[in-house]
Amino acid sequence: MTYEQAKALDEKYVMHTFARKPVQFVSGAGMHLQDSTGKDYLDFLSGIGVCCLGHCHPAVVQAVKQQAARLMHVSNY
Repeated sequence: MTYEQAKALDEKYVMHTFARKPVQFVSGAGMHLQDSTGKDYLDFLSGIGVCCLGHCHPAVVQAVKQQAARLMHVSNY
């Protein structure tokens, strides 16, 4: 999906609570991010409940894979 396609979907379906930056991140490792044009960034924003351990740490990826193979979600209903 191109940045333009993602932006159009965002405009159509996502509530505009926060301003968006003109970038589409496509991969990450540790605190490094890469956008759709190949530009590298340092991620200094661990955000709301995300990536405080860095992006794609092998131990975290393995733990998520193992858990997803057993059980992904149980509703509280």
